[in-house]
Amino acid sequence: MAVDLISTLNVPSEVNCLSFSPVRHLLAIAFGNKTVGIYNIQDREIRENPMSPLIGHTYSVNTCAFSPFGTMLASGATDYAVCLWDIKSGGNIASFENHTNSIRKVVFSPNSSLLASASGDQTIKVWDMSGRRLLKSIQAHDATVNTCCFTPDSNYIVSGAFDGHIKLWQASTGRCLQTVFDCHDLGVNDCQFSPTFGSASEGNLKHDMQQQQDQLAYQENIKTMDGTVHYLLATCGSDMLANVWCVVFSANGKLLASGSGDKSVIVWDPLHGEALQKLTAHASFVTSCAFSLDNSILVTGSNDRTVKMWRLNMHQGQTNSTNKQQIRDGDTKVIASLQAMSVDDTCNWLKTIGMEMYEKQFRHHQINGSALPTLTSISLLRELRIEPLGHRNQILRAIQELKDRLDDSIPDEFLCPISREVMTDPVVASDGYSYQRQAIESWLNGGNRLTSPMTNAPIQASLLIPNKTLKSVIQKHLDSHRN
Repeated sequence: MAVDLISTLNVPSEVNCLSFSPVRHLLAIAFGNKTVGIYNIQDREIRENPMSPLIGHTYSVNTCAFSPFGTMLASGATDYAVCLWDIKSGGNIASFENHTNSIRKVVFSPNSSLLASASGDQTIKVWDMSGRRLLKSIQAHDATVNTCCFTPDSNYIVSGAFDGHIKLWQASTGRCLQTVFDCHDLGVNDCQFSPTFGSASEGNLKHDMQQQQDQLAYQENIKTMDGTVHYLLATCGSDMLANVWCVVFSANGKLLASGSGDKSVIVWDPLHGEALQKLTAHASFVTSCAFSLDNSILVTGSNDRTVKMWRLNMHQGQTNSTNKQQIRDGDTKVIASLQAMSVDDTCNWLKTIGMEMYEKQFRHHQINGSALPTLTSISLLRELRIEPLGHRNQILRAIQELKDRLDDSIPDEFLCPISREVMTDPVVASDGYSYQRQAIESWLNGGNRLTSPMTNAPIQASLLIPNKTLKSVIQKHLDSHRN
């Protein structure tokens, strides 16, 4: 892996937080000068967007976060306020002023229905985005709550505080499910779940901390009784050896970046806890890091009033064994999507990654392309009887790499905006967008969420019209690749 510094932006104030839009090349910056900056990222340049800066706070802005569909931006400041901004116009949508101390963190749930804010008033407040109202106030810790994040299924919240403890909460009720004490000596500064490693469950929070040079902690949440997959949480904090300010996963979950008080940024392999690169271009402590949606760019912000843009090259230095994981012409037929892969295709793919010894298990369980993303370390062990942990991890990494590569070859309009999977039963909703039927029905049935996942405007749940034209075009595209 190679990392190259390609651009440095001098900004008007210290950088407190960075957030990349999940759908556009936009970067939001929370500044100490009471504003939020919006910047366009293109090629090697960072340019301020015409709507920037967003003005509404009266004190330093400490945190900002884009909604999962990129239509809104939330910001929190020392003025105790949480603001919502419309990304198209730059206008203020709403302001929440229920906290009684500085806002330390704002974060949207992955399904975009909720917003959580962590504060120096020792609480977490959960906001309903469809009604723009306070849903739950959680008396979280006996100290400043520095950070919080949602589990991948949006059902739970993990919080970290100045007291060094981490707590697991049920988002809907505010009930504390478990406390993990003394995760970091002098406080928890940040936490984030991997967006691709497994999914959430209400199992026991298994504390399995591995202290690295920058005191990162990795924890797995495991529900072993029914085979639910692991999910991965990264935390950072102030410890005796280092003061790490921020931690963030890349969109594909393959990389983790941390920014530290020693002015450096470390890029990690999160599954193995291995440091891949150490970046040392800042002149003061690094407060925030953010990856672009396509995982090719890392931006870092610092108290030195600069934002630096780094180009990530994951392929440089790859070994022949890694290259074997790619499906090439001549090895097998060209595959357009995971859904297009038959059981035979899956078994041929196993051979390309050196795992042909498990072909019998894959054929017995009829594992085709659609089933690949559902496989987990637990299911590989229990159902497919693949015991070596290294083999299970290699298969799971190869599945993610295959999915990433195939997704790049599919026109974006063929992907459901919710699931980001190729649509097999597309329907048009009343907001004018096409979705996979199962995905939009699940969205609308989840907690009275009668709002558009793309625009957040009201939507008619009963008005779902089959998009036969799009279905036909997608089918022709898949058939052409099969042939």
